[in-house]
Amino acid sequence: MLDPPALPLSAHEAPLAAPPASPRPATTPARADGMKEPGIFKGCVEIDGPLAPATKRAILAYLGKPNATAWARVAGRSIVGRTTLGQAWALALPGDSGRHPNAAELVRAIRLAVSRQLTGINGGRRRTH
Repeated sequence: MLDPPALPLSAHEAPLAAPPASPRPATTPARADGMKEPGIFKGCVEIDGPLAPATKRAILAYLGKPNATAWARVAGRSIVGRTTLGQAWALALPGDSGRHPNAAELVRAIRLAVSRQLTGINGGRRRTH
């Protein structure tokens, strides 16, 4: 059987155009660079790219000798996007303890911050950009 002849479409019956392609890739260059980081810094990125060497050195120095003075110096450094080490520590330790983390606790807080960035608070993957 033959198909009926196609009739011209009016403006309100025109087929929908395909959505425009996203100008950004699903994974941003900063996120991809962060996933190439070794060890405890895997997944850690600043807002515009990988962690600065000075940030890594400061964190490693703190991990070698955790104390309140060193914590005051590193707590405000970004570790995952806009999340600072202090915020990561607060998320890892519910309630206000008012103390600085030991080395193992800070490593756990960093891993938790990376995980939360990648999966979102509710556990579902989310796009960050």
